[in-house]
Amino acid sequence: MTDEQAVRLAWDRIRQVISRSPDAYPPLRPPAPASALRAFEEDLGTPVPQALRALWAIHEGAYDVRDRGLRWDFMDGHAFISLDEAQQIHRSFTVPLNHGLFLEKWGRAWDPAWVPVTSRNDRTMYESGYFVDADGRVGSWDDRSLVAARHPSLAHYLDQVADRM
Repeated sequence: MTDEQAVRLAWDRIRQVISRSPDAYPPLRPPAPASALRAFEEDLGTPVPQALRALWAIHEGAYDVRDRGLRWDFMDGHAFISLDEAQQIHRSFTVPLNHGLFLEKWGRAWDPAWVPVTSRNDRTMYESGYFVDADGRVGSWDDRSLVAARHPSLAHYLDQVADRM
């Protein structure tokens, strides 16, 4: 089974949970257009891993609807972010000025090949989230630590999310 197929199967499990209580979850965005993904990659200067490309081809994240009582256990307590928000996070972590800040905080700088997929924020700062690396592994960050490979694949991470939903 390919990474893309595994992502689709894992997402089907998440979709089944959402379908049982649709009002408890944020509305999902439509698929990301291929042209938007190409522009995103050009801006980041790095390719989007195939598994993440497959996920964004299903839904380009979810709408931010905190005022509707968003269930924070969706995507491990994080919002499933759009390309625009992923671009903002990536940019804020890779700005040369921030490398020293994150090196001090995490003991290493953000790798430009890491692409954010989820985030929790307080509207002024991205407090935590998950990202996909160039090899398709899923890592995480928060205000205290950065874990480069928490899950062996995006499909594994999504299966874990489905298990907890």
